[in-house]
Amino acid sequence: MNFLDPNLITDPYPTYARWQAERPIFRAEDTGQWVLTRHDDVRSVLKSSVDYSSKAMGEQGNPLPLLTDDPPKHTQLRALVDRAFTMRMLKLMEDWVDDLAAEMVAALPAGEPVDIVQALTIPLPVAVISRMMGIPAERADDFKRWSDALTGTLAGASMEDRQQDILEMAAFFQDMIPERRRAPGDDLISSVANAEIEGERLTDQEIVGFCILLLIAGNETTTNLLGNLFNIAADRPEVWSALIDDPKLIDAAVEETLRFDAPVQFLMRKATRPMHYHGQDVAEGENVTVVMAAANRDPDVYEHPDQFRLDRKRNHHHTFGFGIHFCIGAPLARMEARMVLKALTNRFSRLERPAEAPGENERVASPLLRGFHHLWLTFSE
Repeated sequence: MNFLDPNLITDPYPTYARWQAERPIFRAEDTGQWVLTRHDDVRSVLKSSVDYSSKAMGEQGNPLPLLTDDPPKHTQLRALVDRAFTMRMLKLMEDWVDDLAAEMVAALPAGEPVDIVQALTIPLPVAVISRMMGIPAERADDFKRWSDALTGTLAGASMEDRQQDILEMAAFFQDMIPERRRAPGDDLISSVANAEIEGERLTDQEIVGFCILLLIAGNETTTNLLGNLFNIAADRPEVWSALIDDPKLIDAAVEETLRFDAPVQFLMRKATRPMHYHGQDVAEGENVTVVMAAANRDPDVYEHPDQFRLDRKRNHHHTFGFGIHFCIGAPLARMEARMVLKALTNRFSRLERPAEAPGENERVASPLLRGFHHLWLTFSE
């Protein structure tokens, strides 16, 4: 019962199903943490910030504001950036993102293999979050390198190299603080750098952590969501045909991908009081890992959970979390994915795997984040 088994990266879902059926709660041998996989159990943990603390995430390294905070501090910090991610604010960005997606799709080769991750699903989300943070577009490559270093998702990257990239990222945002205080703009870094909570500004360390969180949340989820969707559609030509025939199904395709192959597989919480699940006692202070990707395929909740269905009527997946920690960037990720799919289906009638590709497909080297670093596909007009 090894939760971080590298073999899970290829296809974790048969293992999740076995855990769900046979041992809905167990203590993982490699992490020592309790693991929960059933829909209702996962939801009970995510929705209760009283019974479960988010500080467990911070104990795994690189503690970040919001992600590793509990109320009341979490409530105060979230209010600082909520305004930037409201539907009204995102609506103002839609035309720009729509144009950017169309421009990037127009540059894709027709009928030839293309690494869609490097050509589209990485650069578009990075460009969008860079604009929201007020960062020059020419730093896009640095942004992605820093993000990969922090999440540990690049195969073969040494801890020493990762640490160097993380320090470089922190120094970059540290240097931005006095600049944005001296001349604030209408961007996220300016908002955070000049914000006050109960009359006091955030510390530089908190501001840097906020910037890092926004950078990662603003690109990793969308990149992995799109890569997983294209990978699914490449094996199901009827899905791509359906999206072309009825563009109104694009939202359903995004939601079903989030359920079927979640870009974020699990989260960790710490029990603040004794809890009990399926005959097992979880002691106060013990860590619990909730596997949202398993809960999203619970057969007691979802009909034919291992089928990818655009006609799924009830899709209340946990991929963006639940409760007060529901992902603040969820509307942004959905909007970007919708614009990309619209641009692609407007231009290309077919999506296939190439008979021969210049490179190999490469999954993100992480059991936490599920997506692709490289995914070779052929789009035909």
